Amino acid sequence: MRSFALALTLALAPTVAAAQETQLPSLRSAGRDPANLLRLGRALRRAGHFDEAVRTLQGAAGFGPLRNDALWEIARVRFDQGVFQPARAACESFPMPRNNPAASFNRRVCMARAYLVWNRVALAEREITAARAINPNDPELQLVIGETRRLASDLQGAETAYHAAAQGLTGRNDALLGLAQLYEMFQQLDRAQDHYQQALTAVPDDPATLLSLGRFMLRRRERPADAIPLLQRANANRPLHPETLALLGDALLATGAHADALTALQEAARLSPTQPGVQSALGRTLVALGRYQEAEVPTRRAIQLVTTDASAHMALADILEHTQRESEAMPMWDAAIDRAPGDMTPRLRAAELAHRTHQNALARAYLDRVLTDDPHAARALYLRGLIAYEDGDRAAARQFVEQALQGAGEFDRAAAQQLLTDINTPPRTRRR
Repeated sequence: MRSFALALTLALAPTVAAAQETQLPSLRSAGRDPANLLRLGRALRRAGHFDEAVRTLQGAAGFGPLRNDALWEIARVRFDQGVFQPARAACESFPMPRNNPAASFNRRVCMARAYLVWNRVALAEREITAARAINPNDPELQLVIGETRRLASDLQGAETAYHAAAQGLTGRNDALLGLAQLYEMFQQLDRAQDHYQQALTAVPDDPATLLSLGRFMLRRRERPADAIPLLQRANANRPLHPETLALLGDALLATGAHADALTALQEAARLSPTQPGVQSALGRTLVALGRYQEAEVPTRRAIQLVTTDASAHMALADILEHTQRESEAMPMWDAAIDRAPGDMTPRLRAAELAHRTHQNALARAYLDRVLTDDPHAARALYLRGLIAYEDGDRAAARQFVEQALQGAGEFDRAAAQQLLTDINTPPRTRRR
């Protein structure tokens, strides 16, 4: 894991200038004419300097020929930030004269996109209808239609709109990204990955695309080692972005680079202390490092922020077990089961805790559900055999342990072999 540590150190070091950062000094010194301000504003947005980008673009918006371009860039900054009120305010900067409805086109399209930030598809559709009456083939409108159709789970409608947008939005990759997200939603993972790659080829080192592809590789492809370099590049090109750091920490955690994960997640938590995913991953990383007391605060905070986070409940159950609070841990395992009924891990952990606390009947109930889902789960089979042996049923114990030794997954094989020896050793009879 040393290479990950080195790469992460470089990614977080403020002295290492990323591609976007290296452009900024020359763009800042290039003069204050509208074209230069627009170029600088776009570079600032890509690098994640959102406040400076808005101030710069407001300067460009004061000039007639580039006013609309600058206003659109301000709106895109707000869309990137993902907060509705600033996005709506940016869109309201576009004119909406009552005596000239056609002049309201940009405002209509922009407001539709802002409503999507707020997840209000019906309100977005209202603005789209008005914009369609003015210019139905505009590529910016088609992009928003694609986004709206995607959120409505309309595969064909979204596909058609995104393809129309891609033809008109030259030099941009928004439509390709939208198609990738669409195919990911519909579990067409090969097509999704292909379109993420196309989007990255169209705009190399775009931090939003790197972030999206890294997230996809981590969560859908379950290939954290492939996600790490993408997320490191995303962080280098948009330094200290909380979501990127959180995902990078998650990927590093999944590959066993726990110390590096902690570095990324602590920085993410500093930048965005109320982001639940950051708190959850930070807690899980501290658990992996065995720092259970430290892990409890961020883990409980994550649960307070998002009560449906099964992974945070599992982490808290682990913390409670390791701090000798077994009676409090069992309800947490049950809460994790309720929130992720298809995940057998919390059921198995609950069974192990029940066995340790001498509740064999409860342990059997958990294990039977695990084995219904996966009859070859070696760890569950071994524990089921151990419980049968303790309950005096040697025949069942032998069967379960033999199945465990032929089963799948990691478990204590030496303990299983010893248990099988004990099962096959006849009990001693007392001499008269």
